[in-house]
Amino acid sequence: MEQIALDRRDPGFAAALRQVLAEHRVDLLHAHGHVAAVYAAPAARGVASIATIHAALGRGWRWLPAIVPALRRMDALAAVSDDLARATRRITLRPAATIATGVDADRFPPLTDRPARQGELLFGIAARLHPVKRHRDLLAAMAILAARNVPVRLLVAGDGPLDRPLRAAAPGNVTFLGPVTDMPAFYRGLDGFLLCSDHEGLPLALIEAMASGLPCIATRVGGMVALIGDGTQGVLGVARRDPLGLAEAMTRLAADAELRHAMGRQARAASLSRSIAAQAERYAELYRATLADRRVTV
Repeated sequence: MEQIALDRRDPGFAAALRQVLAEHRVDLLHAHGHVAAVYAAPAARGVASIATIHAALGRGWRWLPAIVPALRRMDALAAVSDDLARATRRITLRPAATIATGVDADRFPPLTDRPARQGELLFGIAARLHPVKRHRDLLAAMAILAARNVPVRLLVAGDGPLDRPLRAAAPGNVTFLGPVTDMPAFYRGLDGFLLCSDHEGLPLALIEAMASGLPCIATRVGGMVALIGDGTQGVLGVARRDPLGLAEAMTRLAADAELRHAMGRQARAASLSRSIAAQAERYAELYRATLADRRVTV
């Protein structure tokens, strides 16, 4: 598969993208993310276009006046979760297909003989160091665990604008790893996984952790509500912006190895229904329908 790098900050980006589309005789342009749709829309004239929404559109956001007309110009819209599809429709006045994020479960085989830890249990988070991911809530939870002498260490994978202030605020039971490229190995080294965002679509990291057979803790927001489900999918739900709730959930898992193992098995089983093959087929269906509709209307 050929990859062509274009810098969207370049003033000539739209013209360069139009040239690529023409030279390669592209039939359909797919923009991932609402900001990507803003950049893609001016270049998509004469080409079928689709945008997928991965995150909530914040009210009063400076990009919103540009996002709404760009999304309305797309031939079709998709969202990674039902709540995002509903929110997108309210803003664009157009339906959006829900196409859930999928994962290649074979890339993330669970450890069938996860060793019993001597000493600290290892919990992890993989997320951009950005305010929306609410790492500060997790640091506060880890401070609570340290005060209670709960033997848990947090491994933080990722980088971002909050790297320095988060490192400065972290208690001693937190280790920052920076960017991690081997995610299967990262998950294999953990006893549990967390994601405590303010809002989310359907985060790939959480589904990967589930596929890896890890018991998970996640805030009840956005598409993560579907992953938490009825309590039988291996994910404990906590309220957003609740460090004490996070600390209690980690304490519960740290104290009960059987619960961790049972939740890990449930998480793996639940992840298998969210395959990357199913995601690809849903997009293929949307591509075919979009191209067929465009041929009829153009």
